[in-house]
Amino acid sequence: MQSNTIIKLLHRILTLTLLTIVIGYLAYQKYYYAAPDDDFYSTQKISEKIWLYITKYKGGGATVSDVYRYYLDGELGNTPLKHLAEREPFLITDVGDAQVTGQGNQVNVTVNGRVYSFTNSAAFYVGDEAVMPVINFVANRVR
Repeated sequence: MQSNTIIKLLHRILTLTLLTIVIGYLAYQKYYYAAPDDDFYSTQKISEKIWLYITKYKGGGATVSDVYRYYLDGELGNTPLKHLAEREPFLITDVGDAQVTGQGNQVNVTVNGRVYSFTNSAAFYVGDEAVMPVINFVANRVR
């Protein structure tokens, strides 16, 4: 009889522990992968199939520097923020006026400022066609 009570107690403890782990994991995923709190900043057509979209972080305050996120994608129309929230930026920097030019599938980026994050991988679809631009990147730190 007593072993049955111990098994029930251990089962309850194990269930509560697993439930706590699952809830903690879900909360972590929601926080870590939450869409950034951004406003749309600008857009620019780079080439026939490639468009540049820039968003600016609207949070923070006087002690937080400006954060701009750069995305490459096809033409998104009037409401790109919802689509961009599901994408990863290829560049995160503190300047919103990086020089971005391109021709065909080649994109040239020059930044005069601090770079927080950069990846040269920005694949997306235009219709049924996969587009993977080649990104040439130059960063000049301004003091």
